[in-house]
Amino acid sequence: MKKKYFATQHGLTLIELIIGIALMLLVLHSTVDLFSGSIKVWIFGKNQSHIHQTARIAVDAIVREIRYAHQITFKNTSSLLITTKNGDYKTLQLGGGLHSKTLYLITDKTNAIPPGGISTNPITENLVTNLQFTLHSQNESNKAVLITVEVSDEGTGEKKVLHTACYPLNHQSSFIEAK
Repeated sequence: MKKKYFATQHGLTLIELIIGIALMLLVLHSTVDLFSGSIKVWIFGKNQSHIHQTARIAVDAIVREIRYAHQITFKNTSSLLITTKNGDYKTLQLGGGLHSKTLYLITDKTNAIPPGGISTNPITENLVTNLQFTLHSQNESNKAVLITVEVSDEGTGEKKVLHTACYPLNHQSSFIEAK
């Protein structure tokens, strides 16, 4: 009686082992490449989302302050002084020094009732590279503030620029341009 080859074999041959390891490495390599590419796409999307979100937060905060302003003073093209109905003075501007790319809302309550002090609130983190305010006037009663905010991530070089126009809700709001 003749025995079958596979019935008497007790292990793998060296060639079978090498072929099996090679196939396993090929599958593992392609899986790692796929996973690595997915991680890169996820990080890129996360950075894009973060930049866009920072720009929207900056624009929303600026628009909210302009809408309820009693008086708007253009200190320069990148700084705006807003006077509220209760006498608070709020300045929207980029910081200085290490925080030159942080948008701040500086509130001065020294002339308000009850008297208070000055508080500085950062609106965004250190990503805003450009902030510009422009007065747009179609006629004497229809004035708007044009806002341009540029946010960039130095690590990736990605930039997001948002432009918007904002009209104050208080129709008696006055505009003063810097000289």
